[in-house]
Amino acid sequence: MFDKMRRLPDAELEVMKAIWDNTPPMSTNDVMKVISNEKNWNISTLLTLLSRLIDRGFLSSEKRGRERIYYPQVEREEYMEYETKNFIKKLHKNSFMSLVNTLYDNNDLTEQDIDELSQWLEEKKNNG
Repeated sequence: MFDKMRRLPDAELEVMKAIWDNTPPMSTNDVMKVISNEKNWNISTLLTLLSRLIDRGFLSSEKRGRERIYYPQVEREEYMEYETKNFIKKLHKNSFMSLVNTLYDNNDLTEQDIDELSQWLEEKKNNG
C-alpha cells in the first residue's frame, strides 16, 4: 500500500482521525457530529473531504437507505508507519539517531522518555 499512499492534507487527516477514533462504518452525519466538536465546517466541506478520501483510496462508501456510510480502507497504524518512515527519510536522512539527537538537543526528551527508550532498546536487543 505504501507505493500508492500519499501524505494527507491536515483537513483530510482530521476526517480520517474522526473515523479511526470511532467504530466504523460511520455515516456522514456521524462524522459531522464528531468533527463539529473541533471544527466549524459546513456539511459541503465535509462531503468534499470525504469524496477526496475515497478518491485517494483511504475510504470506501456505500449508500444505506438515505445515508451514505464510510469504511476506512487504510488503518491508522498503517498510515502512522507511512508518515513516520517518510518523516525520518525526508528530514533525518533515514537516521533514527538524527531524530533522537534533535529531540534531545531541543530538550524534548524527558528523563522518563530516555529511561523508557533505554528499556525498550534493551528488550529488543534481548529478544532480537
